[in-house]
Parts: sequence; structure tokens; C-alpha cells
Amino acid sequence: MLIADDHEVFRYGLAEVARRKLGLATVLEAASFEEALSHLSDPTVRLAILDLSMPGLGSPAELIRVRRSRPDVCLIVLSGSAAREDILSALAAGVHGYIVKSTRTDQLVQTIKTVMAGTIYVPPSLAVLPPEPVATVSMQASRPTAASGMPLTDRQREILRLVAEGRSNKEIALVLDIAEGTVKMHVTSILRVTGARNRAQAAAIGRQLLAL
Repeated sequence: MLIADDHEVFRYGLAEVARRKLGLATVLEAASFEEALSHLSDPTVRLAILDLSMPGLGSPAELIRVRRSRPDVCLIVLSGSAAREDILSALAAGVHGYIVKSTRTDQLVQTIKTVMAGTIYVPPSLAVLPPEPVATVSMQASRPTAASGMPLTDRQREILRLVAEGRSNKEIALVLDIAEGTVKMHVTSILRVTGARNRAQAAAIGRQLLAL
């Protein structure tokens, strides 16, 4: 496991959590992005936790660089920001999890376990954070809010679940016995409401929020 964070105390604390709570004997540490890349050349590293604000990691493009160089590594990012735009940008870059630094230790441990088990982790706060554009916020106000906090209709939640399962629009139309054009319309609305930039991002959000 690799932990990369320029704050030594936080990095040390997280390393101790990894050893004691996750039972990981080998935990590598890095104080910069370049140092992290050096450690990632080690093929035994299969999990990496990177601080988004550390030196050298200036944009999502750097995360894409990591994913392309080590597609076998589970990549989690840490950030002090809970902003929707930051979360979605990281997910779009292909990370497997996004952890806000204010997260409780027990939740942090569970998140790491979730990612290690092969599931993409999306912060629950993403479901209740209003999208950035004002126009989108006003449109959401008229929609009923589900128990999960997602401002989606029952039909949209149903379609999001099928999208998260990897179904195509045609397959969803057959399952629900509705027109494929209707499915496309709902998917477009789902992307707008959740703030997802593409279908894959919406699927990742759906798997987390609908507990798939």
C-alpha cells in the first residue's frame, strides 16, 4: 500500500491506521506526487491513496496518468474539499474512491475495504450537494426527494439502478417495457440531476447511492 500526502502527521496517522485496522504489514509513504510515482514503479503496490493537494498533483490529468501507468492499482484520493466538481473530476479521471479528510476513522477504514473489494466508493454527500449551475438547482427543487437524498423520481431511480448494472438503453427499454427514446430522456435527466458527466460516472454514483 502507498500513502502519499505532504502533511507528515496526517500521513503517519493514516499509515498507522492501515497497519492496525487493515493488517497491512508494508505501507510505503511519499510526500510528493513525483515520489509517489517512484513508489508506484514497485509492482507489489496494489493500493494507493493520494492527497489531491500535495505538491506535483495539480490536476485530474495527473490522476489519469497514474491510472494509465498502473491500471492494476486501486486508486483512492484524499481531499479537504467536498465540492461536487472536485469529486466528479476525480471520478472522471478513473479513481476508485474519493475520501474527504474530515471523514471519521471507522468510515475511512470501511471505505478502503470497500475499494479493495472491487467497489467504487462515492461520498454519500454527493447525493445531497446541489449541482453547481443555478439553473440545475432550480429544476431539482420541483422533483421529489428519495430516501437516499437523491432528487430523482421512482422511474429515474429504477433506470439508474439498471445503468449501474451495466445495461444498455435498449436492454433497459426491454426490461421496463418502455420506448428506447424514453430511456434516453431519463438517462439525460439522471446525468443532470446527479451532476455526472457521462454514463460511466452515473453508474459509479448509482452503485454507491443505491447500495448495489
